[in-house]
Amino acid sequence: MKIAATYARALFDLIENDGSKKAATYLSNLDGVLKRRGHQRLLPQIFNQYQRLELSKQRSEKQQEVTPEQERTRHLLELYRKLTQTV
Repeated sequence: MKIAATYARALFDLIENDGSKKAATYLSNLDGVLKRRGHQRLLPQIFNQYQRLELSKQRSEKQQEVTPEQERTRHLLELYRKLTQTV
């Protein structure tokens, strides 16, 4: 895994677990760590990786939504299975 992706994943997990209340603190700490390690040039890449993680999370949530049509289809399939099992 790339260094930028690792930083982005760590930041994403921290913000995901603790909520956005401490996001400013995490960003400030990240900036300090990047300065100490000489990785400040990775900041744009970290931001891009973070956006990808955020987009992936949003898409996953959207995919997991159950629409009324899907629920109706599930009920019809259950009824069909019961009908075919009893015959």
